Amino acid sequence: MLNIKLNRHELMLCDIFGTVRRKNAMQFNYDRQVSKQDKYDMDIDGFKGEYIVAQYLNVMPDFSINEKKNPIDLHWNNKSIDVKSTRNPNGNIYITEYHKQKPCDYYVQVILHDDGGDIVGWIDSDNLFKKATFVNGSHPSYMLKQKDLFKLPIT
Repeated sequence: MLNIKLNRHELMLCDIFGTVRRKNAMQFNYDRQVSKQDKYDMDIDGFKGEYIVAQYLNVMPDFSINEKKNPIDLHWNNKSIDVKSTRNPNGNIYITEYHKQKPCDYYVQVILHDDGGDIVGWIDSDNLFKKATFVNGSHPSYMLKQKDLFKLPIT
């Protein structure tokens, strides 16, 4: 697990981009949200997680606010990454069924704190869909326990 702290300017940037993304997404996308967290807070947390993983991988975060047509958050070494963020220290990864149709190469989990977050681990799409449990609820999704993630570094 790797802890990354963000300064107040980076935190403000995450607030701004998360909020703008939510406002934009409301116009174009069907909401596939699984969490019961406030939608704006969820998008702020989502961007914060992406920003943290981008810092770790030394890549530029995706600052676009356009309609997203795929689940890719970051690109690194010609691989696509979907960052999954949660504030629950024991939280598991949930991947909506939609993602199985267009999977990313890697999924990375970040446990968020008010001042940054911990990158817990990662998994590639092949192993994710082999190990995950299908949960058929109001938003059908695949659940992977945190203990089943690979530890850093991402290879």
